[in-house]
Amino acid sequence: MATTKPDKRRQLLDTCQRLLASGDCIDPFNWIVEKHIRAFHQNPEEYDWKRVDVHCCEIEQEVVRRTLINDELARLERESATETKQSFEDIFCSMRPAFDEVFSRGSERPVTFAEFVEILQRPGGAIWTGYGRNFYARNVAAEPDEAKIRDFAGRCPPFLMMILAAAKAQYERAIVETPRRRKRAGRVDLLMSVYLPYCRVFVTNDDDQELCLREMAEVADLETEILSYEDFRSSLLAVGS
Repeated sequence: MATTKPDKRRQLLDTCQRLLASGDCIDPFNWIVEKHIRAFHQNPEEYDWKRVDVHCCEIEQEVVRRTLINDELARLERESATETKQSFEDIFCSMRPAFDEVFSRGSERPVTFAEFVEILQRPGGAIWTGYGRNFYARNVAAEPDEAKIRDFAGRCPPFLMMILAAAKAQYERAIVETPRRRKRAGRVDLLMSVYLPYCRVFVTNDDDQELCLREMAEVADLETEILSYEDFRSSLLAVGS
């Protein structure tokens, strides 16, 4: 929707329409998490994440009919995406001075993402009282306690992956001793992790996203196989030969 070049946008929509012939469209990552939070909050005893419907008929219809997506909407979407991306980077990069100060006073700096997440998962840690509680509270009236967030995250892999996406962004931008100079996986790249629990295989043509999602899937103990587009394509050619 944020593709401002009409020909490129048409090409992408045509590709999506071809994929619909053998599959379904599911909700954007934020809608998915919102649906899970509401379903759990309304009936935690009977909540089952696999039973929450994330099929998105509205987007499927738009891919085929194309009555809403136009140049003006694409321009607005691109502007919004640019602003959101910058805000995302500003928030997490601004954390670095405070953490550098803490580590300079003798606190041990985590050397891996898994080690960082282990620290955040301790009682009262930011996984539960920070990111988890904030994401949950956006969609319900009552303020959840740590026990509720722990319970929900343990039963809802998509919610856990959204939390880990925020933790990964923080780790890459504010915790690692020497931030990578090359391109890092951005906001949308990281939030694609919400889809991982639904996938047997997740394919990406972005090296940075592939590396980040592999680390996140390992930390979350997901069975999803994450492949580069090149490896995925090679596997198909090998089967067909």
